[in-house]
Amino acid sequence: MYGQKYSNLKKLVLYAIVFTYLVFVLFPLIWLVQSSFKSMYQALKIPPALIWRPTFEAYQKALGGGMLKAFLNSAIVSLSNVVLVLVLGVSAGYALANLKTKASQNIGFWILSVRMAPAFGIIVPLYIILRSLHLVDTIFAVMVAHLTINLPLAIWLLKSYFEEIPSELAEAAIVDGATRTQILLYVLVPVAVPMIVAVSALVFLLSWNEFLFAFVLTSEAARTVPVLVASLAGTMRFDWPLMCALSTLALIPAFVLVVYLQRYIVRGLTFGAVK
Repeated sequence: MYGQKYSNLKKLVLYAIVFTYLVFVLFPLIWLVQSSFKSMYQALKIPPALIWRPTFEAYQKALGGGMLKAFLNSAIVSLSNVVLVLVLGVSAGYALANLKTKASQNIGFWILSVRMAPAFGIIVPLYIILRSLHLVDTIFAVMVAHLTINLPLAIWLLKSYFEEIPSELAEAAIVDGATRTQILLYVLVPVAVPMIVAVSALVFLLSWNEFLFAFVLTSEAARTVPVLVASLAGTMRFDWPLMCALSTLALIPAFVLVVYLQRYIVRGLTFGAVK
């Protein structure tokens, strides 16, 4: 009897901890969404009203006035980054996984160290180079910046995954007369689909949400959604409903991507993290 009461109490405490954690995590998101349906007066009202008349005024502003261009810029940069990172990352990861020397480990760590470097240590020389080439405030500049920080992580994850694939698969393909390129494309890539999908989702989310590089390298023509939201924060007045509406719209692609691909993301990142 005592053991059963202790077990029930343990479950109750566990549920209370999980519930508290969910409230802590979801409260900002719920507040963000509900604030996007308020007017400026309702958003600034203290104490906040629990019941109010919803309005779509903020979403009408968000979907007009040229603000959709920022979403288009973010989509172009993110999707292009995914394609470039996969093409370069799969090739580099496969090459490093098959380089059976001590130098391959050093090269792999050196590549990953680029991702761990302070952002300002990368963005200052990158800005100088892009400005000299007259590429500042272009989508290409943001793509290059995101590629610089996303590619090392992708190479590291894919390298770890390729190292875990049984070598017998490649050896059997070599016996059948396959070239290295054919082995990669037709044997290893299908096996590595979970990690490739996980890397694609991770790169898309990192690029979609990235702020610092896009803020420094763009002004009007090529600014992305995070930069657009930050630009609405004036010195005298904040349009909170509009900022919340833009942030809510920006959450939708990331939310759909994670929900739809969560099975592949978990499988890929778990497998690649265990050696």
